[in-house]
Amino acid sequence: MSKNAYQLTDRDKETISALTLEFVTELDLHYDDEDMHALASSFVVVKDAVALLQRCNAHMNPDISAVIGRFNRSRQ
Repeated sequence: MSKNAYQLTDRDKETISALTLEFVTELDLHYDDEDMHALASSFVVVKDAVALLQRCNAHMNPDISAVIGRFNRSRQ
């Protein structure tokens, strides 16, 4: 890690988690299963946010995982 690297605070982690939840909630509300394929690039960002939260041992709302699961199932 670089000497000047910023350390995420608990508030930063909460903000990332809340923004991710708001984003996936909007995707979940506005897209039917058959249209979820159009969200592939959005879910790359969501999955990156989840990975960041996991690396930081931050709380993640289980609804985020549920929507990711819905996206994954729609692509099968």
